[in-house]
Amino acid sequence: MNLIEYFKDANLHELAIPSNIVYGTAIFERGAVAVIHKNDDEIEAWSGGLDGTLKQGAGSKRRVKLWLENGKLCWHCTGNPKNHDIFCKHCVAVALFIQNS
Repeated sequence: MNLIEYFKDANLHELAIPSNIVYGTAIFERGAVAVIHKNDDEIEAWSGGLDGTLKQGAGSKRRVKLWLENGKLCWHCTGNPKNHDIFCKHCVAVALFIQNS
């Protein structure tokens, strides 16, 4: 299984809290995902960096990495505090980018 196949069936509501889905969707819809590196098993991208309100996806630009390890989704966002790796709005935006590629 690769990332595209994984996210084809993935339910983002199982990965992220509702507010991060709203904010991440706004980041994706405003085109604020820029791929650094992508292959079948991982993607690294810049996400965010928009002006406006939080609901419009505004906030700092963060570096996000999503990858599969033994069929399990792993992620890292530079905006997450140490030892608190949540599936944040930046991760949601990159996941939506994959779902729509």
